[in-house]
Amino acid sequence: MQKPRKEEVANHLDLEPRADAGSSIGELSASNLQAQQGIIAILDALGGADCSEEKILRFWRSRELLLDQFRRKARRFLGSNESRVTTFIFNDTVLVSYRTRKPAALRDVKNFAELIRSLAVKSLAQGILFRGAIAIGRFYVNKPTNTVMGEAVSDAAEWYNLADWIGIITTPRATLIIQSLIEQAGNDIGRLMVDYPVPLKNRQVLSLKVVNWPKAFFVKGMTPCANGDKARAKCLSLLAAHGVPAGTESKYFNSMAFFDHCVRLLQEQRKEKRRRN
Repeated sequence: MQKPRKEEVANHLDLEPRADAGSSIGELSASNLQAQQGIIAILDALGGADCSEEKILRFWRSRELLLDQFRRKARRFLGSNESRVTTFIFNDTVLVSYRTRKPAALRDVKNFAELIRSLAVKSLAQGILFRGAIAIGRFYVNKPTNTVMGEAVSDAAEWYNLADWIGIITTPRATLIIQSLIEQAGNDIGRLMVDYPVPLKNRQVLSLKVVNWPKAFFVKGMTPCANGDKARAKCLSLLAAHGVPAGTESKYFNSMAFFDHCVRLLQEQRKEKRRRN
């Protein structure tokens, strides 16, 4: 199965059209393009398409189960606002959109990060390793053709597969927007997103905000750890279960370095909380 080119993802996401979508290109017109604003995440399943037919079918079943769990989580977490969240699928790439009524506020970033963090950890437990990027801005949705496009989609598409690890970054533009929201509110979202020097595939390092998925290993009801499992050992075993083909090992080691960083932050936060009490 051939992976989509980045330009295709950036310019036009026509994501597994439904049978009733029709084939007339006239359906994709200004009259039925819905302008929206909010937050976009594009997630790429590492190795999802580069394997045998049996593994592809297993991946497809796991992905459907995972997305069903994600939609149920959105319903529980957002309640009447659940309709703001929409998922699209393109081969082994998933796009999640979160529509806001106004330009995204810090509470919107928190809500979206909570959902994406849960998705990242549950996917890891299901054997799906997501790498991706989050963007903020305007986008357009065409429901009849199941299409989503626009500046936020293009921004996320430029960055979703550039990090050399398993994890979900925010784009440079989204990082600046989120930092502005944090400073304006005088609040922090460290339990959901952290600043980190992200290793890129071109061997450069870029300081960005990153979804704090390791924290979920210590959250009751979200952790993939069973009774007696140690968090770091569990994470190592989940990564190893996916296999580490030659040339991809840095993704796994970089992911564990991020895991260790987030655990250190958590330990420091707990120590500071005990000191204050």
